[in-house]
Amino acid sequence: MALLAGCASPAGRQAEANAAETSDPTETSDTAEGGTGSGKLPLPGRKVNYDFAIDAPKALIDEIQRQTLVGRWQRRQDYDPIQFEGLVARLRDEVVAILQSDGYFRAVVTVEARPRRVSVEVRPGPQARVADVALRVSGPAAADPQVMGRPQLQSIPQLERGQPFRASAWQDGKREILDALNRQGYLRAEVSESEARVDVAGGTVALDLTVASGARLAFGELTVEGLQRYDRKIIEDLRPFVAGEPYSDEKLQTFQMRLRGAGYFSSVSALPDLIGLQADPAAEQVRIQVVVAELTRRRVVFGLGYSTDEGPRGQVGFEHRDLFGANLQLESALVVSAKQQRAFANFRTPYDENNRFIGFGQRVEREDIENLATLRSNTYGGVGKREGDIESFTSLQYQIERERIAGSADTPEERNSQRALVLGKAWTLRRLDSTLAPQDGYAVSVQLSGARAGVMTDRSFVRFHTRATRFQPLADSGFFKDGTLVGLLELGVVGASSREDIPSENLFRTGGVQSIRGYAYRSLGLKRGDAVVGGRYLALTSLEYQHRITNEYAAAVFVDYGNATDSRRDFDPVAGYGVGLRWRTPIGPVNLDVAYGQAVSRYRVHFSIGYTF
Repeated sequence: MALLAGCASPAGRQAEANAAETSDPTETSDTAEGGTGSGKLPLPGRKVNYDFAIDAPKALIDEIQRQTLVGRWQRRQDYDPIQFEGLVARLRDEVVAILQSDGYFRAVVTVEARPRRVSVEVRPGPQARVADVALRVSGPAAADPQVMGRPQLQSIPQLERGQPFRASAWQDGKREILDALNRQGYLRAEVSESEARVDVAGGTVALDLTVASGARLAFGELTVEGLQRYDRKIIEDLRPFVAGEPYSDEKLQTFQMRLRGAGYFSSVSALPDLIGLQADPAAEQVRIQVVVAELTRRRVVFGLGYSTDEGPRGQVGFEHRDLFGANLQLESALVVSAKQQRAFANFRTPYDENNRFIGFGQRVEREDIENLATLRSNTYGGVGKREGDIESFTSLQYQIERERIAGSADTPEERNSQRALVLGKAWTLRRLDSTLAPQDGYAVSVQLSGARAGVMTDRSFVRFHTRATRFQPLADSGFFKDGTLVGLLELGVVGASSREDIPSENLFRTGGVQSIRGYAYRSLGLKRGDAVVGGRYLALTSLEYQHRITNEYAAAVFVDYGNATDSRRDFDPVAGYGVGLRWRTPIGPVNLDVAYGQAVSRYRVHFSIGYTF
């Protein structure tokens, strides 16, 4: 016996999927079997129309109940007893088909029926195993080493030699092979030969598959729908490809990511026009269809929040996405919390054709944390650039700061002022499965800056700071199934003869949420009187294990270790460790931690939302 199965080309797969949905027996059997003929399934009732006994291995019982007509009609409200014989007559063939799809070709199925009772006995026998897999790709892709080296084209997952045969894995494997070719631009790839040869006596299946790749297509022109307020040039300049360049799904996904992050659209879609390809078999380029939903030009934003670092927080902001009719974006806000108050206005242009933008703005901030009260102003301008996964910003900042350091019985109160004209560059790399609730991937940020005394600056310094976060999923089975390790490393160094006369936003303090838990917010640093001020060195690391309890909740255990100081010889790392709860929400994970600060011998509760990258 041989099982033959084909797989449609990408242009026709949506139609095939639709046809498969409408051909489901649960949706078309109403009229033929004495039902209502409405095309809708009545809800199952509590009444049992007849008894259905299934004597089979546990793994098959649910499949037989769900996939046979006898099983599906057992509680249908519109059941008519006249249907009983017709349902029973199909049962054996349906069960045999279920078994064969799972590789049981020597099964013995016995059906017995009496009024209002049906029983089926299944003895599946041995499950057939894959004896051989012949996988071939014909056409131009066969000579493309970059394509042929991909794992999806080396074997069929779950159907390697010696593994149990399942028809579902056979179909899924063919779809994965076609998808792998599609993503590399072979959008007309299709299965040309497909055969599963079953040796019933030997209990084996030999698989033979040939996929015709067709020619590799190129990117074509863009068609854009949904633009009313903003210039089409915004979309054109975000493209990582040009017409005539070989098609790549990776570049198309990058294009969609850029559109989503542009700040002009609430939703975006960028897809190849597969219907157009089907209509024109000679086409060598595929048109990209872009559909956007625009955000309004102006928006007033209100927000309320709370964290154990800052306490209650309120925000009122104003955004404008087309200032002066030049696509210039304005983001401004007043943010007030128990420990910090700040007002800012940021302006930026859209990305140009070279993936650059210009940004400038002003921030005024007041804070009072650990008896250090600071009033600062930061005026900046710079140029940002995006290259692949890396975003960078080169800036010139003029920082002015006044600070008051609380005194103690032995130390008088201090009042200082400092300024600096800081030239800096920051790089950010994010490769995460989700920026909102990541489970896999990493994010790295690096900052390098400096200022020179005498050039609107009180003291020369050079500053380096980096922060790296890694999310590592664990085993697919066993105790650590769905578990995730979260690792953090943060380092900072300020090269200067002294910390004096350097604005505090260039120095380091730590402690609190997403740094070293078990300690108050920014309570770790250089002690001066009753205050904690920033030092020139920072080093900390953290390791956390999150164990998934449900789809929404996870338990966590963690240990944090590090400190901030003003001298390498005085560096004295401290530890914090504890347990926590993670709640996945649409706005990001809500984090609740109970941590013990070993150096202060006390417990502290931390509450926050989301991650800082």
